[in-house]
Amino acid sequence: MTESMEGQEMLPGRWPEPVLTCDLIIARELTDALSHQERFSGALSASMEFPVGDKSDAAMAAKYKMSMYLQAYIASAAISDLLRKIQGLAPGLADQIAREFNDLHESGEQGELIWEWAAERGLDPADIINTVKHGLAQEETP
Repeated sequence: MTESMEGQEMLPGRWPEPVLTCDLIIARELTDALSHQERFSGALSASMEFPVGDKSDAAMAAKYKMSMYLQAYIASAAISDLLRKIQGLAPGLADQIAREFNDLHESGEQGELIWEWAAERGLDPADIINTVKHGLAQEETP
């Protein structure tokens, strides 16, 4: 038997699952953005308890949490903004676009697709990555 964690609903939460609409996905992303923003604020406060340059496990964990929540907040806010704009410009296509976007981002295929999309636009993904690696190596050199 699967046990749920405290505060975590068992999945699926509703059965049958509701048909996803652009409105539902926007509402989910706005809820996530506000939640991540609040968690970021708490993590920021916690990370400020450590002196600058502290590399202890506790200090690094606090900084990683802060970064994680900030990144999640930005992603949810950007998705909400983009889907709202799509609703305004193409209301008849918004639900379909939102569902396809949702399916893609739940599939975990972004890494491969980003590589393909870059190549389709004449970018060289390997060159971009090597340039970043070179820059990182330069930053690490004293």
